[in-house]
Formats: sequence, structure tokens, C-alpha cells
Amino acid sequence: MEALNREVRGWQADQELFDSAVIELAGVNRTDWRCLDILGTRGPMTAGQLADAVRLTTGAVTGVLDRLEAAGLVRRIRDTQDRRRVIVEVTDEVDRLGAPVYGPLIADAAQAHAVFDADQLELITRFIRLERELLAKHTKRVAGMDPHGRRETV
Repeated sequence: MEALNREVRGWQADQELFDSAVIELAGVNRTDWRCLDILGTRGPMTAGQLADAVRLTTGAVTGVLDRLEAAGLVRRIRDTQDRRRVIVEVTDEVDRLGAPVYGPLIADAAQAHAVFDADQLELITRFIRLERELLAKHTKRVAGMDPHGRRETV
């Protein structure tokens, strides 16, 4: 268990280093990148939903979306069901710009992961899903803590 925990923490640190290199190459700030990443992985959503997902105010997210829209990376579209509601989605420009960065990583990962059979891949997927659920739970818990007393405020 100790070796597994060490590898997971190392993977998280390595992912952070990779993300930092990508962010620098993309020429955006970390907050804008995180919003773009959330939109890219979770799909279209309202600005309010994005604000909740990244733990920012709706005003801060408006500024992020203005910058990302000006760069051609996201677009705001009217909800067809409720014209007052605006949905934000990534543009095809994200994939175009990401291809030289992520394409080689995806190809290497496919080759490296070919050593696992379908049952093993399902087990790994379940493990990662569980880790994500735990992180979401504990992110919420830590966000509710008093930074001075270290007790939950919620």
C-alpha cells in the first residue's frame, strides 16, 4: 500500500509538472488553463457550473471566459431550451493546438498500456475513478476548513 501511495503521489506531482510546461507553452495563466481543462474533460456547461467546478466566483469566471473566448478557445452559445441561459464550450482550436502536445503522449500511452488486458484496464479505471471520488470528497472537506483552527467551518 505504501508503494502504491508513493506512486500515486508521484504521478500527481509529475502531472502538475507536465501541466505547468503545457500552460507555459500555451501562454495562458494557470486559472484559465484549469477552466479550459474542466470544460474539455467535463463538456459544455454554464459559467456558474464552471465557477462551482473550479471554486471561483462567477465574476472571476467571466474574466476567464472573456480571455479564453478572445483567444478563440471557447465560445458562449445560447441554450436552445432556455434563451436566458448561456452554455460555454471549447472550440476545435483547442484540439488543433493540443495535437502536437498531446498527440505524442497519447500515442506513447497507447503503446505502453497495450501490455494490459481488458480486465486489468477495467481494474485500473475503477482505481482511478475511486481516487477521483476521494479527491472530490476531501477537496470539499478541506475547502470547508478554517485556515486558523483547522476545523471544518461547514
